[in-house]
Amino acid sequence: MSLGATRLADTSTPQRSVDPRAAGLSRFAGRVALVTGAASGIGAATAARLAAEGALVWLADVDVDGSAAQASKLPDAVACAVDVTDAEAVEALVGRVVATSGRLDVLVANAGVTLDAPIWDTSPADLARVLDVNVAGAFACAAAALRHMVARGSGSVVFTASDAGLVGWPGQAAYCASKGAIVALTRAAALDAAPHGVRVNCVCPGFTDTPLVARWIAGSDDPEAARREVAATQPLGRVADPAEIAAAIAYLASDESTFVTGIALPVDGGVTAQ
Repeated sequence: MSLGATRLADTSTPQRSVDPRAAGLSRFAGRVALVTGAASGIGAATAARLAAEGALVWLADVDVDGSAAQASKLPDAVACAVDVTDAEAVEALVGRVVATSGRLDVLVANAGVTLDAPIWDTSPADLARVLDVNVAGAFACAAAALRHMVARGSGSVVFTASDAGLVGWPGQAAYCASKGAIVALTRAAALDAAPHGVRVNCVCPGFTDTPLVARWIAGSDDPEAARREVAATQPLGRVADPAEIAAAIAYLASDESTFVTGIALPVDGGVTAQ
């Protein structure tokens, strides 16, 4: 799962994120990437990572002002509005990316929402909202992108799932169900795409310092206690920085992982090892 705007300064450790330019990495030079949920958090960090390694990045989000703010920091990046629950709008956006940029090499299907409620307090409407964004939205993005990638015989799709798709979390029945679906979707889509030279994978982040988790913590009975508890549950003793998740996504999207497809990669500080 992805921790919000308030950092855990008292429980986290200094981050040592790699500067891809300083490291001489240019794995995406000449390539075009589309990142959804790119206005903040993991999506924004991923867009920045791909751009730093040479990609022309399209940043898509329902928060177009947020995606525009992120795009303004990146060379040649394009901000665009999209509601991933609108399959026709998603199809149109992917078509626009291909028509404008000439290709689509990488899709990072990252847009997502969460819901803090036990299963008996989750209404059908609540469940539908979570599944519409997290599952149907990701499905629509992948389907639209894969049509172009399969036709070209190359490309990489990376979903943002969650360690909640691998283990259960109390009070997160709808979210866990949606992310478990993404893990299964990853495997099925990978098998569909593999004969065409296209790879599909997902990352399963643990608690990460993003606005999505900030809202989840803010809604708890005791937010400060919740922040401390979250950090304490991590074997590494802290939450992830979005850049750390972005680094894993970049690996799966790059040619360094050309024999990797259909995997769900935990990036969770050891939570799923327990």
